[in-house]
Amino acid sequence: MSIVIDHVEPAAAPAVRPPAWLIAATATLAVATLVMAVAETSLWKHYLIDRGEYYSLAGLVFITIAGIAAHRQRRLAVSMPLALPWLLFPVITQGDQLIDHLTINQMRAISHVLLGALFAAPVAVVVIGVRYLAAPRVSPRASWLWGAALLAAEIWIAYRFLGLLMIVTLGIMIAACLTLAWMPPRRTRGTWTERRALVLLFAGVAMSFGLYVGYKNRPGAYQGSPAYYMDPTQQDAAYSLTAVAVPDDAAVRPPETVALQARAALAGYGEALERLLDGYYIADRNYNYAFHNALFLRHTPVLPDFRNLAIARTREAAAIAAHADAVHEALRDDLPPSTPLGALVAEAREYTAFNLRRAAILERMSGEFERTQAGLQHATHLYEGEGKVLGERLMDALGKHRAVLASGELRDVTGGFEAKAIAVRERYANRIVGF
Repeated sequence: MSIVIDHVEPAAAPAVRPPAWLIAATATLAVATLVMAVAETSLWKHYLIDRGEYYSLAGLVFITIAGIAAHRQRRLAVSMPLALPWLLFPVITQGDQLIDHLTINQMRAISHVLLGALFAAPVAVVVIGVRYLAAPRVSPRASWLWGAALLAAEIWIAYRFLGLLMIVTLGIMIAACLTLAWMPPRRTRGTWTERRALVLLFAGVAMSFGLYVGYKNRPGAYQGSPAYYMDPTQQDAAYSLTAVAVPDDAAVRPPETVALQARAALAGYGEALERLLDGYYIADRNYNYAFHNALFLRHTPVLPDFRNLAIARTREAAAIAAHADAVHEALRDDLPPSTPLGALVAEAREYTAFNLRRAAILERMSGEFERTQAGLQHATHLYEGEGKVLGERLMDALGKHRAVLASGELRDVTGGFEAKAIAVRERYANRIVGF
């Protein structure tokens, strides 16, 4: 009698997978950075690149800690692709500095390499998530095909927000995925060890941090100096908040004829600042569209002859300010700067004159910049930076005069000017500068 014993195959070792929490966190980051990269310069969409850019450094800390935790679980090597978005984030916060002072073709090349990585990141996370969590037995070929399909789905984003060059970039990436999908599988001589993966992660974190610090603090002209809002070397160019002293006396209402003249002067200065900002906005937006049309090969409409229209607004502002100056000159004896209301009118005059001098500098600088397509980037940063700081510094200056502005007795004299100042500040309050 013979005994037949069935051959039992040993159970396969469970597949090593990246941590689910790391996949989820990286997916969130990848989508957020893609939205920031293609969106307009809205504060709410670009907060993490502007005021909150230091969060990108918190991301480096996170991926370092996450990498150490995965290493202890022997899951770092398989998780390494998920580290790339975290390492890229600090670099893209300095995106404009990366392409500063390059030719337009160099700008195009660097921009589309970065955008290619940003478009690929959410696709890669989805594919990794499906491969390791939903369907761990998915073949590498199927993974590349899924990647190609997801990249193809992103073409509408490139068409809607970017331009022809990004569509071509996605086409190249799709072709690469399809090529890799249909290539015969190759035997590998081994995979990364956990130790090598940890060393590579630390090296990537160090490089990302170094690029962030290096580009953020590099010397030289920055984004269209002398826009002192963005250039740390130009802070002395800012309006001096000590230009006009604030008296300690209580605010009192002057004679009615003087009060009416004071209101007229303040209204003129408010109107001049508002008209000046209109010119900045025309130049800022249209230089921005012209630059991105050149960078991405797209066709966003640009206002015809926008530069001359913007300059015409500054000329109008100067004329309005000159009339207000004449009114103020007639007031000097009856309303000297030694009185609270007189100090406010003097501050409005000084601040308006300062910005009209700045407008002449911007006009000259932007004329130099617009000679090349690459220089259009500096021209738009010049005007958007000046538009933003005009409102912010104006509110700082008015903060000195809280007592007279808060006086109910003078509300009819100062209220119109304060309202215009707030409107000037609000025009750029939710705008990101230099992205």
